[in-house]
Amino acid sequence: MQFTALVEKVIDDMTEMFSLFVTKRAAGAKKIENAARKKGKYAILTAYHFAGKVKPYADALKWAKKEEKEDHFKEKYKEFYAKLKNIDSLSQKEFQMITGSLEAYGEVYIQSKTPKDYSK
Repeated sequence: MQFTALVEKVIDDMTEMFSLFVTKRAAGAKKIENAARKKGKYAILTAYHFAGKVKPYADALKWAKKEEKEDHFKEKYKEFYAKLKNIDSLSQKEFQMITGSLEAYGEVYIQSKTPKDYSK
């Protein structure tokens, strides 16, 4: 019984650390997006890039407690990576949104695979 409780505690702690990582990264991305939109002009490309991270981070929070989250994040990463192969047909906005999503899915995949506490 004690071993099971210990394992459950470790899993809960890892899930909490993952969720905190995603929440903090999402808040940072939103802050940068808003600042870039306010600045406007050339900074709008930065806003598009960070706006591309919103859905992946929300998706990551939905999958935080699921056992197959690593596979899901890796598949989503590959999906966005494949979209870059059509670079000749992409606008600047599309390119920035895709690379933002690609980056976010890469971050959450790596964090779910090899958790690290960045608060220390």
